[in-house]
Amino acid sequence: MVEIHKIVYNIAMKYKCPICSEELVIKDKTMVCANNHSFDRAKSGYFNLFITNSTNHGDNDLMARARRDFLNKGYYQPLKQAIINTISDHNPQNLVDLACGEGYYTKDFPINDKCGIDLSKKAITIAAKQDKATQYIIASIFKAPLYDHTIDCITTIFAPVAIDEINRLLRPGGIFILINPGIDHLYELKQAVYEDPYKNEETTFNFEHLNLLEIKKVQGKINLETNEDIKNLFTMTPYYLKTSRHDAAKLDNISQMIVTYDFNIHIFKKDL
Repeated sequence: MVEIHKIVYNIAMKYKCPICSEELVIKDKTMVCANNHSFDRAKSGYFNLFITNSTNHGDNDLMARARRDFLNKGYYQPLKQAIINTISDHNPQNLVDLACGEGYYTKDFPINDKCGIDLSKKAITIAAKQDKATQYIIASIFKAPLYDHTIDCITTIFAPVAIDEINRLLRPGGIFILINPGIDHLYELKQAVYEDPYKNEETTFNFEHLNLLEIKKVQGKINLETNEDIKNLFTMTPYYLKTSRHDAAKLDNISQMIVTYDFNIHIFKKDL
């Protein structure tokens, strides 16, 4: 009888120096590599591994604050729970949340070895202060300071898909969880703002080396009972940057709104 040996991946997450690509080791409050490049842990707990002259540092403070205030009221709890259940179904040993924002979802992921990556210093600071179980890193999701084929699970929630990095990071058989809005998402909000409201396009994703296992739908209604909640929801969406002040001002006198949430959870598996 021929004995079949199953390859078992159980690799602790290792961070890569953004300057020389040597492994970074955490010593006290510093990450340091063999070439003595070092990065100090911020007071709130994150490390800044973003090495560039770019001035694009993620969402602005207003958007980050609006998202934090809205999400902390639990309006998107059904989505969070659905993501948690999906992660648990696949039982990964480590996880990276690309574009983690303030860590609203990341902090409750049922993983001991997890990392949240985002370019926004404001968002990462908030995330690191409230969640000491996750290592938060300031870095580009398109150049993550992690080694090839070492990650069991990657999540991307309402953010650009860094597909080349995802394929580089995921181990064979690893899971990629992508969340995007469904066609009816926030339609009532758009009705209140635009003369010709539109539904979202149904997006299909076809990625090389990633096989779609399942799409889960998370749908329902939320009752926004204050103008602050309505405007926070609007401000945290892409519509905020695309809408004229005249149209955005239509929300100023609306004190209550019932809004549809409609999410798609796409679950992909990396080729073996």
